[in-house]
Amino acid sequence: MTRSLVYLSGAPRVSTRSDAVASGPRSHILGVIHAFESVGWKVERYIVGDRLPKKWISGEDIEIGLRSNIFIRLTADVARLLFGIYHSWKAANSIKQCDWAYERFGAFQAMGWQFQKRGIPWILETNELYYINADKDRQTTSFVSLMKRWETWAYRQCDVLVCVSRSLAELIIREIGIPREKVLVIPNGVDTARFNLELHKPKRVFQHPTIGFVGHLSPWQRLDLLIEALAGLRGEGVDFKLVVIGDGPMRSQWEALVERLGQIEQVRFLGRVPWDDVPAYISGFDLGYTGPVPLASGEMYLSPLKLYEYAAMGRPIVAAAYADAQRLMEDGVAVYLFEPGNQEDLCRALRQAYAERDLWVQKGMRSRAIIVERHSWEARVRELISCVESILEAKYGTPYPARRHS
Repeated sequence: MTRSLVYLSGAPRVSTRSDAVASGPRSHILGVIHAFESVGWKVERYIVGDRLPKKWISGEDIEIGLRSNIFIRLTADVARLLFGIYHSWKAANSIKQCDWAYERFGAFQAMGWQFQKRGIPWILETNELYYINADKDRQTTSFVSLMKRWETWAYRQCDVLVCVSRSLAELIIREIGIPREKVLVIPNGVDTARFNLELHKPKRVFQHPTIGFVGHLSPWQRLDLLIEALAGLRGEGVDFKLVVIGDGPMRSQWEALVERLGQIEQVRFLGRVPWDDVPAYISGFDLGYTGPVPLASGEMYLSPLKLYEYAAMGRPIVAAAYADAQRLMEDGVAVYLFEPGNQEDLCRALRQAYAERDLWVQKGMRSRAIIVERHSWEARVRELISCVESILEAKYGTPYPARRHS
């Protein structure tokens, strides 16, 4: 019997459409869906952001408004609450049969509960502790206490909670007190068919050795550390150019830093680029960069998609030494680690990388082979299915309890 899944996402700004500003969630959602399909599952989608007008999902102005205006935050919170109630009901009534309901959690969303009431297991995936992140890191909510209660209830109610990192799982277990045996840790992965060197002609901005960054320009990304490090290293003859792809609240501040350091000819901010062009731009880098620092919770619990995308495109990585980057290095991926937030140690890693520049292509090709074998979305989903089946069988006596009612 073909196994079936409904993929649920209630966050209004999260969409799989190519014009969505939230490109990370889009890559994640499509990666998971396509991986389930590639291992033989039938997948139906109910993604709220795919059903809304373009103005809801594109542009940075909405996020800027949320951070700057309490009335906009209040309106957005009410809208998310109402959307959550309406679309939970609509999704459950439009999709009658499936084996599992798999939901990407969003603020004030709990769509899988309606399926759970019909005997369909509710697998809930979370990428952060939303009530802390939305309040402290993003400043995009006003109903913090209500968001916390909603999130706590969802994590306790679901049958399986999928976390993208061990740090996030431990934080949730500690803060919310859910049973450890229902929690899975499945890091992010990459669509190795899409991020494939053979399919994309490199889009190079500079001909000199180039380090690149792709992502949302949020404070915790600390690109200022990299900009300052590169400016200092040029006096030593370690001459990198920098290309930054993405937009966000820190862009103007970091552009001003580049100008103040006299590095305008060395650094290029490209802003958002078409989603389909991202692999080609990464192919135009020589190295990829990710250097986040801890979030407001005091931890860095994210699983950076960019790590896997850089490596899948055959690019060595300069990375803050968190779990995902450490695991990739242990597997043989070319990663130059540095202590998070430590500019001196970042300079050390950059010097080492520059000294090995003749080996970048060789190291990158080996990295891609490892990513294809161990870190694709298909590999992640195969592991997820096996672990979820074990948890559900322990709870219900079968991984597919809904079939008893069909």
